[in-house]
Amino acid sequence: MINEKQIHYLMTVAEEHSITAAAKKLFISQPALSRFILDIERTLGTSLFIRNRGNLHLSKAGEIYLRGCQDVQQIFQSVTKEIAELTHSHTGKITLGVTSLTGEFVFPAILDAFEQAFPHVELTLKEERMSVLYDLVKKGDVDIALVYQNYDSALNYHFIYENPIYIQVPPTFATKNEMRNAIETFALISAASLANQPMILLKKGRELREIADRFFETFQLVPNKILETENIHLASNLVSLGKGFTFVPAIFLRDSFPNKDNNFYVQITDYPLKRELYCCHRKNAYLTEAEQFLIRKLPEILA
Repeated sequence: MINEKQIHYLMTVAEEHSITAAAKKLFISQPALSRFILDIERTLGTSLFIRNRGNLHLSKAGEIYLRGCQDVQQIFQSVTKEIAELTHSHTGKITLGVTSLTGEFVFPAILDAFEQAFPHVELTLKEERMSVLYDLVKKGDVDIALVYQNYDSALNYHFIYENPIYIQVPPTFATKNEMRNAIETFALISAASLANQPMILLKKGRELREIADRFFETFQLVPNKILETENIHLASNLVSLGKGFTFVPAIFLRDSFPNKDNNFYVQITDYPLKRELYCCHRKNAYLTEAEQFLIRKLPEILA
């Protein structure tokens, strides 16, 4: 019977598209990994991989086999977790998947309450881009993850928080339009106000950048220049210095807004920018009491 380590071997070969690269990553010899793959193929009577110019790609049979192996692995992990909670109640470890920005604001907010409720359960973070988090949950590398899309049917989702998006404007723009830097009532501006303005945006591949690009496309706006960064704090600081406009989520304002006299945030008239935060986990996965606590407590803390 195939075991968890062997499933990991198969998944690594599928991800790396190469026996050599997979063997190096797994710290085993290439001949040993090749024999392992061939033994399974002989047993099944078919090839798991299509070999094309040195690259390996899963065959249809390989996709079916690997999917079945992953299903078995998930059931085994879920059952093991459930039994462990019976015998070692309120101990263990939870890996929470987050983007760096979400983790920065959510983790400090939840950590004290979690440690008080479950002092013997270790809560750790796995920080990755949003697009990577879904696969990490499905592979079992993280137990639960905070994501902004609920499209993957292999996962279950729990609504956590509606996270509006605001546009931070430079002080000169705010002064010209007689704006106050009050967080209770955001000023409204037209989308046309941002035509031919300098923008400071997160780099391509970040969801906040996708939101910005959709906004520009919707209103057919073309910035006069775009400065890209991976760091939302840098983007915000540059706006404060008058270098352009940027998009910031409400969760970013929770701690960064107070005592910033030159920070001004606006909303677009009749165009609500927002995204919803979800907590996701694998379907049919057993949720420990500590995991259920996180899912239940996060909406209260972020409200």
